[in-house]
Order: sequence, then C-alpha cells, then structure tokens
Amino acid sequence: MPKQKILRVPHQLFEVNKKAYEPYVVSIGPYHRGKDHLKEMEEQKVRCLYRLLHWTNENVEIYLSAIKDMAKEARNCYSEPLDISEEEFLEMMVLDGCFIIQFLKDNLENFCYSGLLSTSIWHDLALIENQLPFFVLCQLLDRIPRTFFDSVGSTDPKRLFINAFLRAYEGKMPGLRVDTTYDADSMKNINHIVHLLHSNWHPSNKATNDENPLEPEHKSWRYIRSATELREAGIDFKVVKTKENEKSCLFDIKFEKGILEMPKVTIEDDTESLYRNLIAWEQLANGSPAFLTQYVSVMDSLINSGKDVELLCKKGIIDNWLGDDESVAVLFNRLRDHTTLYSRQFFYAGLFKDVNKHYGRTWNQWKAYLLHKYFNNPWAFISFLAATLLILLTVLQTIFTILPRQH
Repeated sequence: MPKQKILRVPHQLFEVNKKAYEPYVVSIGPYHRGKDHLKEMEEQKVRCLYRLLHWTNENVEIYLSAIKDMAKEARNCYSEPLDISEEEFLEMMVLDGCFIIQFLKDNLENFCYSGLLSTSIWHDLALIENQLPFFVLCQLLDRIPRTFFDSVGSTDPKRLFINAFLRAYEGKMPGLRVDTTYDADSMKNINHIVHLLHSNWHPSNKATNDENPLEPEHKSWRYIRSATELREAGIDFKVVKTKENEKSCLFDIKFEKGILEMPKVTIEDDTESLYRNLIAWEQLANGSPAFLTQYVSVMDSLINSGKDVELLCKKGIIDNWLGDDESVAVLFNRLRDHTTLYSRQFFYAGLFKDVNKHYGRTWNQWKAYLLHKYFNNPWAFISFLAATLLILLTVLQTIFTILPRQH
C-alpha cells in the first residue's frame, strides 16, 4: 500500500461533529500544535523527554541527529504547508515521539497517571489529525538503548510498541488483532497509529469466506428495515456467543433461519470519536477496506429510533453506557453522514439480500403489519379484538339464519 499523507478531516465530515476530531489534552504533530488548551501538556512532554534521557544517560542531540536525515520526508507526509521552521519541526518530531514512547512504557509499568488524563491521552493518540509518521517512531525506537525496555520484559521494542498499542484499544475495538507480527518491510507500510489500528481490525477469516461481496449476485442490494420492524416480521436477534478464549469481531454478523446474530458493541463517551476518526481514514485512504463504514451502515439501517436501541440492548447486542437510547440512535444515524459506501464492495450485501427476502414473504409482511398496527397500542389491540369478535358474531348469525331454512 503506497504511503498516504497525514490529511485533514474533510470539511463535510468535520462539520457533523467538530469535537470528535479535536485532541482533549495533547497535540501530536503540527496540526493542533500551540492551541491554548493543549499548552499545559507541553510541559509534561518535556518532563517525559528528560526522564527518558536521564534513564538512558544520553543527550537529546543524539535523537535530533537520528531524525534529522528523515525530517524532510516526515514533513512531506503532512498534506498542508506547515508554518514552522525546519528546526522547530525536528524538535517537535523528537519531543512528541519520545512522549508517546515514554507514555506507553509508563502504562506497561503501571506508572501513576490519573485515570482521566490517561484516558484522554489514549483518545488523542487515535485522532487522524494528531499523528506522527510511523517511521519516525520506529527510528526513535531503534535509537533508544534496548535496556530501556528491560523493565517491561522486551528485547524487541518495535514489536512491544505495536502489540502494547493494539492491546490498549482492544476493549474498544472487538476482534482487534493484538498479536500481529510485522517484519521490517511490512512495518514500513504502516502510515501512523490510526492506520495501525485500522489495518488490524477486520472480519474473521470465516466471516470473510462466508460472505464474498464481489459475487455477481451481491453487486446490487437495498437497505434492510429497522430492528423493531424486522422483529415484527418474525426475525429474531441474538448476540454472538463465543467459546472460552475466543473473541468475536464486531464485523462478524450472520443471518440464519430467521435469526440475525451480532457481536456485542459497547457504546461509551469516546466511541463516536474513535469511530469517526477510523471512518475518516477509510474515506481518505485509497484502497483501504471500509469495514467500519459498512458496519455502521448496518447499524444505521437497524436503528431508526430509541425503540430499536432498546430492543438491541435487551438482546445484549448493544451495551449502552450513554444511558439514553435516543442518544445511541442519533450517534449511529449521524456516523454515516457524508460518507461514501461503494455498493460493489459491500461486505454485507448477501446478508441484506437474505434478510430482505425473509421480510418480503407475504405472511411475514402481514404479520408485521398486524403487530405494528394493533399490538403496539393497548386500545388498538382492544379495537382489533372487538372487530374480530363482531366479524365472528356476524358469521355465526348468518349461519344460524340459513340453517332453519334448510330444515
């Protein structure tokens, strides 16, 4: 995969939710550098650098020299002209890179950051505009003495860095592959941390084999009905059950025998920001598989209101930490705004066709209509019973009227 620029979020995506792309506490790279609310963490970055230098007993000039030869290449990774001198840019690369490395090591050693600060930093490191070129981090990791990582039991700093980073996001990205092995060549293909996260989050091999979005019969499809409408048509929902030590990927959705089986998704305060930045990467990166955009499209179809969220919560598919079902509905409905979904590469095309085929059967449609019209409202249900009873009495009266004449 060719190197992608570190891009700005497109205006139309940014306008839907500006805060989702803004760092809380720390700027990484040039795009958010110098903002007032982030200046306090600049002192923390310097302290992290001093701690690293003190431990390694080295001078900062060694790290500046290590990055200097690649500074021009690193600068060209950013899509916008930067109003910063070459010297300032070089210092920023070293300061921000060493901060990330020290922060990761501190977390592995259970160093005492406040819970809120640590959570905020992890949030900021997964923002698409808040990135360093990955080769800068690799160069710093190569230059830092390996004994620096002895306390966390690693002889391979780059592998430690990658796997520790993936594990930090594992709980927020169900099915994220956390033990990926990268050789020197494949490591060169990683653009930045957001790309690292995205490239390790994809459907399981079984799901990929079961659903081939490029099959001719899957090249045209239409959206499915909401969760409550599907339930009224006799379609049930079930959370994926996994065996011990097995993990289900968020994207592994199945439909069999009238049951839509889905993995559990936890919706927290920072879920929208994480999803938005990963979706922005999918929209910007040429050739990048858009599995999250496609998953969100499934959820957008299933969720039209808080009632749909309530149903999926009852089935164990959504774990709602926002508290308000309507807020979750709005979240999924807005995540798809201004995104492109290529129909010929839609991973769930076959699943959508099967669900629509089941829903389209005449009896299921009548069942859904009756349930929706008469069984959601107690007064409507009573009216339905009264009307049914009246029809039965009319039929009986007609029968008894005819019978005497026949005798």
